[in-house]
Parts: sequence; structure tokens; C-alpha cells
Amino acid sequence: MNTLKVLFGRFTRLLAITTAAALMLPSASAQQPDPAADIIELAIVGPMVGTSFSIGMQFKAGVHAALTSLDEGLLLGRPVRVSEHNDSCTRIIAERVAQDLVQNPPHVVIGHSCSATTVVAAPVYARHGVLQITPSSTAPLVTEMGIDSIFRMIGRDDLQGEMAAEKIAAQYAGRRVGILRYPNDYSIGLTDNAIAGLAGLGIEPAIVLEMSASASSYLDDIMALIEHDIDVLYLTGGALDSGVFVRQARQMDVPFDIIGSDTLVSPIFAETAGAASNGVAFTFLPESAANLDSDRMQAANAAIRAQGMEPDGYTLLAYAAIEIWIEGVRRADSIETSAVAAAIREAPLDTLIGRISFNGKGDIQTEYPTFAWYVWQDGQRVQID
Repeated sequence: MNTLKVLFGRFTRLLAITTAAALMLPSASAQQPDPAADIIELAIVGPMVGTSFSIGMQFKAGVHAALTSLDEGLLLGRPVRVSEHNDSCTRIIAERVAQDLVQNPPHVVIGHSCSATTVVAAPVYARHGVLQITPSSTAPLVTEMGIDSIFRMIGRDDLQGEMAAEKIAAQYAGRRVGILRYPNDYSIGLTDNAIAGLAGLGIEPAIVLEMSASASSYLDDIMALIEHDIDVLYLTGGALDSGVFVRQARQMDVPFDIIGSDTLVSPIFAETAGAASNGVAFTFLPESAANLDSDRMQAANAAIRAQGMEPDGYTLLAYAAIEIWIEGVRRADSIETSAVAAAIREAPLDTLIGRISFNGKGDIQTEYPTFAWYVWQDGQRVQID
């Protein structure tokens, strides 16, 4: 059964890559963004409602804050018009949003958020010559589809899963490990990477549990974990669902530690879990990645706070995505997608999150580790390595 699941997974990934490669090829009938347009169109796409809405709010705050750095709001002498679109982190909705957008293609899309929505939307944008920068999609497939007009501002799940495996092996050697995931591409893909990393270190999880999203009670799941006598749980899920789970688990005085992934960076997790979030570790961009130029940081922080958000999490990644796009446009002296994409790749770029570059696939390359470990403590995230 496990062999069949692995083979099926490989088949579906191959099919997705093949389909994306075919869809990204431009056709004579595909409408392209107008490189001579009087107004530059920028679209933000992400979850603006639902359990992951906080990510959409962070995207919007980061984008609008970064655009305030433009003199008189102009780029190459043209105004930038921003539109915002909800995909609810849902494949069907994301594909419909992408298809609607390319009827009058924007010059750049900042988004999507969830890896599954990025994977279905990216070929649509690519076929219509739309530049895309995702601040948060971590699935390896995002940059394995052969699309040269997509970039990501965060590391990949294969690295994040490996880090989780190494932490578990180092701190919980000889102890029982549980894996908890949700039925979505992000959670399944990330935990698959962690399980593979654990296997390479000679560790097999005592239980791999898949839970329902947006559940009001996780009592049965918590009891199953307790019955398997685990010492540590690797949790990968949305901030709200994970917060509910952790709060309920601590209310039952569970005997195991909990560690998580980048989605737990959201304040929604700490707010939902309350005091139960204390001690929960997770991976995210290192604090040391922040650009230390005080004037630049102060201006950026003020602009972000003026949007009603704090300068952290995906807000910073969305802000940096705009910095990347603006610099690419200025280098190319054009808003034409292929020219901007080539300009972004030609040399490292200075951003609020440090000096970065991109490889040929569009994966971020940094002068610092892509991920670091944090822990929640009294509602604040504290870097621990």
C-alpha cells in the first residue's frame, strides 16, 4: 500500500509538471500584459477571508507599505494601480481568479500564498506572460515546473522538512515521534519531507495522523497521540487550526512537546493558542536576515505600521517582493515580463530581508541560512538559533 501511495504521488507530481510546462507555453491567442501601458497593474492574490486570512492581510500591508517608497507613487514615470483578489487558499478558486486576471493581464502578481494555489495558478500566468512573485509558497513543485517568470521569497519544504528531522533526531534521540498533518498539499508535502529526513537518520514515526481542517474539537486526535505514547509532535498546519489544536492539547495536559513549521509565524497562532503557545518551536526566516540600515528599516517599519500591521512574518516577505520587482523594473527600464525576470536574476538585490538572489528556477538564494528556529514565548516569537 505504501509503495502504491509513493508511486501515485510521483505520478501526480510528474503530471503536474508536464501539464504546467505545456500550459506555460505562450500561444498566439494568449493576451499578454501591455509593456507600454500608461498604468502599471499589480495584483495581490491570497487568502483574504477564511482561516488563513491573516496571510492575505500581511500580503496587502507589505505591498502597500513598500509602494510608498516610490517617488510620487510613480515607477518609470507611470502610476502603479493595485488590485486585491481572494483565493481562499483553495485550488478551484485560485484557478478561477487566475483565469479572470489574465483576461486583462496585470504586469505582476504578488501571490499566491498556499503552495497548492500557486501551483495551479502559475501556469496560467506564465502562459499569458505575467511575472509572479510568491512571498510564502514553500512546496518544491512551485519552482520545478520550468516556469522562468516565477520567483519565491522563502525557502523550500525539502529544506524545512530536513531541518525538522535534524532537530527531532538531535533533541529526541531514542524517543517516540508523532507527525500531525492536514489534508492539503503544503502539510502533506512538508511532512513527507520530514518523514524522509527522519528515515535517513534511522527514525520511524510512531504515528502519522491526518486531521480535519477547521474542526471545532481535536479530542479524538489528541487521544490517539497520547495512546501512542509520543514524546514529540511535528505539527504542520494553518495558524488558526494549529492554534486550536495546541490550546486543546495543553488543556488535556498532553505529555509531549510540539514543534511546527513556518505557518506558525502568524500572530493568529499565538492569539488562538494563548498561553499554550509558550514553548512551541517553529521554522521561519532568520531575524538576522533583516537589513540593518537603520534609516531604511525605520522608514519601512513606519510604512508597515501605517497599514495596521507589525513588520514581521509574511508582511516583510511581501514588502521585499515589491523591492525585488521595483529593482527589476528599474534595471530593465521596462515592465516587459521577460526583461524584468532577466534583470532580477542578473545580480543580487538589496532588500529589507537582506541581500538576496535567485537561481534559474526562481528559488531564493541568501547569504544567511534560509530558515531558523523560533519559539513562542508570552505572545512573542524569539529566535533560538
